Amino acid sequence: MIDFFLNLQAWHWLTLGIFVLILELLGAGGFLLGIGIASLVVASVLALVPGLGWHWQFVIFAVLSVVVTLVYWKRFRRFNEKTEQPLLNSRVQRLIGRKVPLLTPITNGRGKVQIEDALWTVSATRELAQGTAVVVTGAEGMTLLVEAVETVADESST
Repeated sequence: MIDFFLNLQAWHWLTLGIFVLILELLGAGGFLLGIGIASLVVASVLALVPGLGWHWQFVIFAVLSVVVTLVYWKRFRRFNEKTEQPLLNSRVQRLIGRKVPLLTPITNGRGKVQIEDALWTVSATRELAQGTAVVVTGAEGMTLLVEAVETVADESST
């Protein structure tokens, strides 16, 4: 095993770099990009300086892996975070504030409402009759938390 590390050649690094970049293409999200690029750079350096010692190869590889990964994350993390519609993939959060009538009465803290084409389980702190107007105030998992609209109006007037 030691002989392998003492006799590393450019094609070893090239193979590693290509393999890691293929894994990155499969969806690693940038974690393997630094390792892949660093491997390719070490392969290039080793092709230009064939007698480069194994310890220098690993130093170059380690430093470049860290640097490329940090640069990638610093530059592209901001790009991935910004969105004009932060609730686009959070349908439950987009429903907060919607006013709808109860489809079924709330008994034992549970009932149902229909919002657009979906039937939602709702939860409230008190029993409410079918048809009562409620407002969505939050969510616990896929259960919407609701309050009667008159309750919300009463609390805001105090």
